Amino acid sequence: MLDSEPYALALKGTAVTQERIDDARAHLLMLRSLLAEVQESVHRLVPPSTGAWRSAAADGYVRGLDNLRARVLAARDGLADAEAALVDRIRRMEQQLEVQRASLAEMPAPAIRIDASWTTR
Repeated sequence: MLDSEPYALALKGTAVTQERIDDARAHLLMLRSLLAEVQESVHRLVPPSTGAWRSAAADGYVRGLDNLRARVLAARDGLADAEAALVDRIRRMEQQLEVQRASLAEMPAPAIRIDASWTTR
């Protein structure tokens, strides 16, 4: 699961890995595919009212259709927001991975003592 808090990984001690970034990118592809499908079909899912019917039942249908349309559009907007948030999260993960790699490159190699006093003769 992706973290929404940018500093949660550092607090939990979980390092960002290339595998986690690749997983996030895979989720982004799925999210973009779903968003594209909703974008293409939103007007077929909830067609606009023609206003041709004139009855209490028709008025209720139009109100229900308008409510459904608003919910579908809100879901579409939520998917777009989720896409933007995931793109931002991937960018931050990549930056964090670069920082981790840079800090590993700067760490000195551990000193090895060859003349240990505990060796046997």
